[in-house]
Amino acid sequence: MRIPFGLHAGAASKQQERQVAWDSREAINGHMLLLGMSGAGKTHQLRRMISSLLDTASPQATPRIHIFDIHGDIEIPSASTVLFSEQSGYGLNPLVVDSDPHFGGVRKKIQGFISTLNKTSRQLGGKQEAVLRNLLTDVYEAHGFVLDDPTTWVVNPNDQRLVSVEPGRFYIDVPIAEKDDAKALGARWDGTVRSWFIPESDYTGDITSWPPKRLARTHPSIEDVLRHARHILKRSFFGCDQKSIVQLGIANKAAQAMRKKLLDAFKNSEYGKPDPDALEALEKAKEKAQEAYANYVESITTGFEIESVMKYDSMDVLKSVIDRLENLNAIGIFKSETPPFEQDNPLWRYQLQALSMEERKLFVLFRLAQLFTEAVKRGEQTEILDVIILDEGHVYTDDDPDNIINTIAKEARKFGLALIIASQNPNHFPDDFITSVGTKIILGIDESHWAGAMRKMRLTEKELSWIKLQSTCMVQIKQRGATKNEWQWTLLKERL
Repeated sequence: MRIPFGLHAGAASKQQERQVAWDSREAINGHMLLLGMSGAGKTHQLRRMISSLLDTASPQATPRIHIFDIHGDIEIPSASTVLFSEQSGYGLNPLVVDSDPHFGGVRKKIQGFISTLNKTSRQLGGKQEAVLRNLLTDVYEAHGFVLDDPTTWVVNPNDQRLVSVEPGRFYIDVPIAEKDDAKALGARWDGTVRSWFIPESDYTGDITSWPPKRLARTHPSIEDVLRHARHILKRSFFGCDQKSIVQLGIANKAAQAMRKKLLDAFKNSEYGKPDPDALEALEKAKEKAQEAYANYVESITTGFEIESVMKYDSMDVLKSVIDRLENLNAIGIFKSETPPFEQDNPLWRYQLQALSMEERKLFVLFRLAQLFTEAVKRGEQTEILDVIILDEGHVYTDDDPDNIINTIAKEARKFGLALIIASQNPNHFPDDFITSVGTKIILGIDESHWAGAMRKMRLTEKELSWIKLQSTCMVQIKQRGATKNEWQWTLLKERL
């Protein structure tokens, strides 16, 4: 593949036409850093670079180009474009476990998830991290993932939640022994698919004690973790097990039903005794709740029953983690439904302008981690198979060596993954990142950033002052076998 940037200014001054171009056969890697202030033409150059990659790629090795468009201005008519927002019915699941026994696993996924959350403005405290790690571990175990057994990390991607042709039904997995409890909380039986269900909007509160009905095992989701955390919070508050909480919910529902009948009687001027059936149902529900709690106390035999809850620290810490998970879930982009990209289209445009800046950051970092994991799993490559296009790169970068941006820059080349990142200021990027990027294009940066650019990229003030917006630029392309790579003074045109 080949990307021409313009004509060499020195050769042009002698009426010689010599292109300054990146060539995948000669450059040390496909990583590129495009720097330019507002109005310098970064978006235009990104479009040109994308077109050049597709036009010059081998038909047998056309790369998949992932365009993360946070402003909605990298428009390419031929791209498969998907808009991500709170209302989208699809998204990405950041809890999908990589099944590779060497590079993947549950522990790495949990640590990566927590590390990415901490890239936002509100970092988790030490106690919050410990609580979240315990929640995630429990949920993975409940989904059949064993921390030290890689054979359990493999999930069939075609497995999914049981759905029905009847709109609005949410199927839940209720054991036979608990069917009466589920029924008391409003669940109904569907004989066609042989499963209990409730209206989709009613899947909240005590009924969530029963998970969604699955056709087979799946990866956990943010909702699964949140549901488990809420159950733990209730157990901590009431000092009982989950069965006791369900019975308490049934008693509460019976009390609400009796109260409603009393209010209806008063409205109709039918003063008198409470409805005997409702009163009997309430008394029975109370008795079952008391019995369940008593059974729980009697079942304490090992001394570890309370510790299973205490590992989640105080209720305040657990509640703060639940609040964080609820905010994360409310974004609406962390879903198990796969985005509807056209599989035979090499251009995938992720339209992210409907998200807030922090939401965009989380989405991009989680998705980049997935792309890197997929690249590592397929092994070393001789061709570039995936290209990431990332505008406003400063939003995602920091000095953390484990930041996925820095990891991709240092390690992704040999796995066929390239990164093209655009920003306004070189000072946003750590030195190791700038060193790892093989190609740098300076379209013109503000004078206040010149000192940093001169230090980080060994530019001179003369070279920076020569740049004219949308007319000239400086380009450095590190070539294989070269011991020194000079900055090339470049005219932004294709012909003399």
